[in-house]
Amino acid sequence: MAPNTSTLELSRAEIAGLLDREALRRLGVPGEELIKLYNSGALKDCGLVSDLLALASLLKKDDPLFVAA
Repeated sequence: MAPNTSTLELSRAEIAGLLDREALRRLGVPGEELIKLYNSGALKDCGLVSDLLALASLLKKDDPLFVAA
């Protein structure tokens, strides 16, 4: 069986949209608030959103999502 070599590319807007949608669904907060909670150490269970945090790490460090947080 050949290895999977497919690539998925997401724009900044797509990443931010996924963060917002899933953070709202899982925690009831927008993506920006999720990042604030994580950065302040107030996020109670990072395991619930570890995939979202990994997704957020794909954004540039000066992205407005982080600057606002």
